[in-house]
Amino acid sequence: MATTEALGQLYSKRIQFHIDAATALPLASGSKKAPIAYVSVRIADIKDRLRTSVVKGQMNPSWNENLSPTRISDNSEVVFEVKHRSVWPKPSTSRLAVTDPYPLSTLLKMQGGNAFGTNIELPLHAAMATGSHTAGSLSVNIRELTSIDTVKLCWEMADRMSGELQRKASRDATAHTVPEIAVPGGSDPSKAASTPRLETS
Repeated sequence: MATTEALGQLYSKRIQFHIDAATALPLASGSKKAPIAYVSVRIADIKDRLRTSVVKGQMNPSWNENLSPTRISDNSEVVFEVKHRSVWPKPSTSRLAVTDPYPLSTLLKMQGGNAFGTNIELPLHAAMATGSHTAGSLSVNIRELTSIDTVKLCWEMADRMSGELQRKASRDATAHTVPEIAVPGGSDPSKAASTPRLETS
């Protein structure tokens, strides 16, 4: 087993999924409102799933979001699921629509050489049995990252985190600033208010 996993890592590729948008999502079961939608990426042989943030109240949600780079083997199957997050009567999640499973090699061929220029449209199938089993499409971009791309990505993430920390430090410093106390006459000693003197007869 260890040998198989080691070989998988040896021949794997560093992949980043860019989730752009979905169209014509179905309603969540029992709901008449547009869903609170997010995309979950399920990859064979990988326990943890990648996922986007949520978009509320949109039948054609747009995420335009880069997911964390992940090492994936060419023959690993990838499935994209659009899910709905319900907040009432209790927090729960349910599947709205799902793509067919695609081997990574197939997705890369579909993407072609325009890794950063174009998206591919994957048909979605409604997760619940409705009048139609189709449910629009999901627009994604699959990028195979080279070592240079990975370094650039790390620098961009570090720069973004540094900027966020600087803004937070600036806000904290502003919140704890002690207001200045006005002194009569300002900082010029010659203009300072004179102290009254008692005259003696």
